[in-house]
Amino acid sequence: MIHRALKWVGAVLALAAVSASRPPPATQPTTQPDNPFRKNVRVEITDDFLIVHSNGIPDHTTGPFPNARNPNRIRAQNYTFRIPRHPQPADHVTRLPMGPIGVAINGVPFYNPYNREGQDAATNEVFDECCGHPDERGRYHYHIYPKCIHTSFVDKPGEHSPLIGYAFDGYPIYGPNGDGGKPPTDLDECNGHWDAVRGYHYHVTRKFPYILGGYHGVVETSNFDHPPGRGGRGPGRNGPPPPPDDGGPDGRP
Repeated sequence: MIHRALKWVGAVLALAAVSASRPPPATQPTTQPDNPFRKNVRVEITDDFLIVHSNGIPDHTTGPFPNARNPNRIRAQNYTFRIPRHPQPADHVTRLPMGPIGVAINGVPFYNPYNREGQDAATNEVFDECCGHPDERGRYHYHIYPKCIHTSFVDKPGEHSPLIGYAFDGYPIYGPNGDGGKPPTDLDECNGHWDAVRGYHYHVTRKFPYILGGYHGVVETSNFDHPPGRGGRGPGRNGPPPPPDDGGPDGRP
């Protein structure tokens, strides 16, 4: 009887060791609200998607556009973005397209770290006090964390940053701080990591690539300006240039 009991205990310990060595589960914890978007954004909820309708006008003040450094005027848009509700990890990292790569909870799109010339936008473009600016189509957008004196994104000291938006693979994007109110040190090439509360998620960073470095999950490509392999710098084409070897210059706070 004692021998059988010892064998049973050994089997349980072995199973526990195997479980501990397994990678995080593919399914995301159900900790997110059904609709985390602001009141200026209309959202349809289906079994598979959050369908986000936005005019792209932020819920904070903006700088004067056009100006001497940016000739573009902010114009209302007619966005419809489909955000997967059950994101799945992809077999490989997907390059970021030009144009929108995700959407903030105030309906303003996130862009990749580059300007149209393939340069680091954070060091070669002029942003307003909320770290945004319009492109040639009048689309106000963020290349870096929208932190400013007028921002509605607040990071409480000592706490994990709140949700600020979603990437087009469905994974959530949070502010700069992880548990304990400090920036995480284990972010992958996409600017994301996994924890037991939120599952896989992205964090904005002060350094390149600022918001996303690539897509970790299966992407809803209907949100792209161009389908993969067609025009611009979308996936399957030339893509934006790789980040600098040293991780890139500091972004703006």
